[in-house]
Amino acid sequence: MAVPDPSNLPEISHTNLLDEDPLGEEFWKRWLGAGRYSELRSHFSAMGESGALATELSARADRQSPTLQTHDARGMRVDHTIQHPDYHELERLSYGRGIVAIKYDSAFLARHREFRHLVGFGAGYYFAQSEIGLYCPICMTDGVARVLQHRLQDSPALYEKVVARLVTTDLDRLWQGAMFLTEKQGGSDVGANTVAATLEDGRWRLNGDKWFCSNVAADAILALARMPGGALGTKGLGLFLVLRQDPPDNGATIRIHRLKDKLGVRSMPTGEVTFEGTEAYLVAGENEGFKQMAEMLNLSRLYNAVASVAAMRRALLEALRHGAGRMAFGSRLDELPLWRAGMADLVAEHLGIFALVFETVRALDLADGGDEEARKLARIAVPMAKALSGKLAIFTVSEAMEAIGGNAYIEESILPRLLRDCQVLPIWEGTTHILTLDALRAMRKEGSHEALFARMERALSHAPLADAGPVRAKLDEDKKRLNALLRLPAEQQQRAARSWLEGVGRTLTLALLLEHASHPPLQAACLAAYQRLAVRPAGVMPVCQRGNEELTDTETVLLRSAIP
Repeated sequence: MAVPDPSNLPEISHTNLLDEDPLGEEFWKRWLGAGRYSELRSHFSAMGESGALATELSARADRQSPTLQTHDARGMRVDHTIQHPDYHELERLSYGRGIVAIKYDSAFLARHREFRHLVGFGAGYYFAQSEIGLYCPICMTDGVARVLQHRLQDSPALYEKVVARLVTTDLDRLWQGAMFLTEKQGGSDVGANTVAATLEDGRWRLNGDKWFCSNVAADAILALARMPGGALGTKGLGLFLVLRQDPPDNGATIRIHRLKDKLGVRSMPTGEVTFEGTEAYLVAGENEGFKQMAEMLNLSRLYNAVASVAAMRRALLEALRHGAGRMAFGSRLDELPLWRAGMADLVAEHLGIFALVFETVRALDLADGGDEEARKLARIAVPMAKALSGKLAIFTVSEAMEAIGGNAYIEESILPRLLRDCQVLPIWEGTTHILTLDALRAMRKEGSHEALFARMERALSHAPLADAGPVRAKLDEDKKRLNALLRLPAEQQQRAARSWLEGVGRTLTLALLLEHASHPPLQAACLAAYQRLAVRPAGVMPVCQRGNEELTDTETVLLRSAIP
């Protein structure tokens, strides 16, 4: 590598984010098989190119956030969101290139159905490295299509009409999706929701306020509403499909009061809404509505986790490129011991959580294929992956910003926007506390921890005994702690559960890294990451805490694996 010009700052640009991720490609080949990945690589590459092209578009769409038009030229009431032209170009680069459509394409499903989510999330990972804002509507669109695919078998005409428009690549025909869940008085306490559904002349109508509606101008909305005479809490909620354009004047009954002035993800409109006799289709009634919404919520949580690892990856890519081209104290940054140690810790954290998140994606694929053990694993792995990755994303982007220095704090860099965008990731679709309680519920009601422990045992069976021994000891301790936790009174269970979830998440991460280290192309990087993470405490901790003095040889392996 040529010595950088000390008078200049590195100029970093990207043409295809997939091409800059050779280690990622080795994972896709491992999980999909080399032949299948070769067949599907064009889709990954398209999203890698879209992610690179999105960088400048996203910056402008973020700076010039959506606005709300409430009246037309005649003074008539309209509720219309106006978005920057670059946001629509981002839609073309994502929806238009099949980021959702591929998961519903009949030719793709005929050959690759068992890898549906892995391909969708894997390729989408590269787009999300630049644009987390639009990645939310993409998530919602996929989620609405998924729920309707499961629930509208008895309404084939409605299914065909709606889903065909959710999964098209033609932006003129595209209906984007949304999930209107949150209400002001309840927040995460969905059982406190009060939006009411009434049946009038054979048609369902919704009335009431929704407080936090992302992708607020969506055409196909899934909304929870209280059924007539329904039970209290979540059991009395039904799930409804609201189509803004069906009937044609239905959109006029969806009042958008204002758009939220958000810290991050500013390219995408989020608003406060009132349903005023809005016509809707019943998707799932009492005792079933919230359960079906939970299906969409779980998919959304997985999108959230993928967005987290995507943001981590982009921040590290920027910092490592900067470190390779920036002189300080007579050396390149990436030659300075403390800089290298800190970045190696961050690369190890990213590699570990990447493996955990995409293991969860793979479990969902298996569960969709009828694998009951995988369903139980996904049931606990989804809240775990979302909780751990969201926290790590904020930490990693912040540390990458510090590794670059003051220039990363300037809005010309992508890092400030990434940091603002990442702050929502531990909040969206359930805070860390809510996710911890969800994982606890999954263990108590479904015994999902048994599938988790079994998966770790399988992973360790591929690892050399010397490496697997410490992780087996951690796993044994996790089992003992869980047994003790589940015997506690409910209040004490809650207090202990988050620490346990973080701890077992680290154990799963280590086990997966050892399993992947059995694959020669991944061996060096995964072993190096394992060695660094094995001596770091679970949870988000400062870098360079323990073990770095003994692990200098892992720095080169990890830093070289992270950029070509």
